[in-house]
Amino acid sequence: MGNVERLEVISIFNFTPAEHTEVCNITLADGIGIEDIRSDFITDLIVIRNDGRDYTCLVKGKFSDEISRFIGKFALKLEYPIIFEGEMCQFSMVGSPDELFNIITAARENGWGFEVLSVQKYDPHISSVFSALTGKQKEILMKAYNSGYFDHPRKVNAGELAAKIGMHKTTLLEHLHKAEKRLIGHIIEQSG
Repeated sequence: MGNVERLEVISIFNFTPAEHTEVCNITLADGIGIEDIRSDFITDLIVIRNDGRDYTCLVKGKFSDEISRFIGKFALKLEYPIIFEGEMCQFSMVGSPDELFNIITAARENGWGFEVLSVQKYDPHISSVFSALTGKQKEILMKAYNSGYFDHPRKVNAGELAAKIGMHKTTLLEHLHKAEKRLIGHIIEQSG
């Protein structure tokens, strides 16, 4: 995936050990065209929207044998977004502590690095609230929360948080304000 800076799976239609079909937001590397990213992982691609290097696409493809065997061992219940950036894949899953332990054990047996960022009780109402956010908004909101940005007094200010995340302060604040507006709007819609 060297031609892709970031791939964010925002909706999955089909996810089996043999193949996958989903809607993705894709940010291409400089100088790369959307036609240059076909591979076994992405065999079919339909562009839904394009803005510069950013594409929203319907993607279909196949997994490698190694990933197919891994997926086939588990009944994975994944939450959106699933983010591929560089050599990293970030995802949320729903399952029991035993299922999580078994997945981590199997990943390590495959030689894959694996880091658990958090473990929490699953509440489908909270999950549906987060579905109102884009992947980037959820990611930044969680980093802000975990860094103490929303504490009183704040443990980190917007400038410090932006530097920690690696973005401009104005961009960070824009993402946070949009996320807050979407969350509040979603909560109001659900209660009305």
